[in-house]
Amino acid sequence: MDKKIKIQFKATSNPLFADEVIVGTMVKAVKTREELKKDGYIRLGFVDMTKRQVFSEIVLSPLTAKALIKILDENLKKLDIELKSKELPKQPIETKKTTELTYIG
Repeated sequence: MDKKIKIQFKATSNPLFADEVIVGTMVKAVKTREELKKDGYIRLGFVDMTKRQVFSEIVLSPLTAKALIKILDENLKKLDIELKSKELPKQPIETKKTTELTYIG
């Protein structure tokens, strides 16, 4: 179930524009006498092609990556509808947070 929350985007730095994104996976394994344990993460690198450099790297757990896919898909569908509309936007953009993600610490 999705829960709507209001968030003000007050960044301490200027927003950066990513022309490209690099996606990779990291898997680590620990083998004990009887057991093999694996853990994996998704690594995102955001690239400014004008400067030809990665300006941000983010590592996500599989659960967070799946939630990101879901939220991005929902927002892209809404954006497509809004961009096709001939009307002016009526409300500011709503921010959504998935309830399956909780803070671990």
